[in-house]
Amino acid sequence: MKKSLRKSGIDIIGDVPWGTHICQFYQTKEDFMDTLVPYFKTGLENNEFSMWITSGPLEVEYAKESLRMTVPDIDSYLKKRTNTNYSRQSVLCRRGRF
Repeated sequence: MKKSLRKSGIDIIGDVPWGTHICQFYQTKEDFMDTLVPYFKTGLENNEFSMWITSGPLEVEYAKESLRMTVPDIDSYLKKRTNTNYSRQSVLCRRGRF
C-alpha cells in the first residue's frame, strides 16, 4: 500500500509520510527557527493542527513573532486554535512542579 506524502516545509527533507519524526541539531536560535518556522507555516497552510511547546531561550512570544514574519495572518490561526503555542513549564508543570 502506497503511503500518501505531506509537505514538511523543510526544503532539505521534502515531502514525508504522515507521522514521520524529525530530529534537528542546531547551534543558534536562528538555525532552530530557520527549520521550525517553515515547518509550522506549511502545516498551517495545509489546515493541520500544530502545537509548539517552547522552552529555554525560545519563549512563546518569540515563537509567535517569528511565525508572524512569514505567516502574516498567524493571529487568525491562533484565534481558530489551529496553532497553539505553550511554554514547556505550562504544559509539563502543574502548580510549579513536574
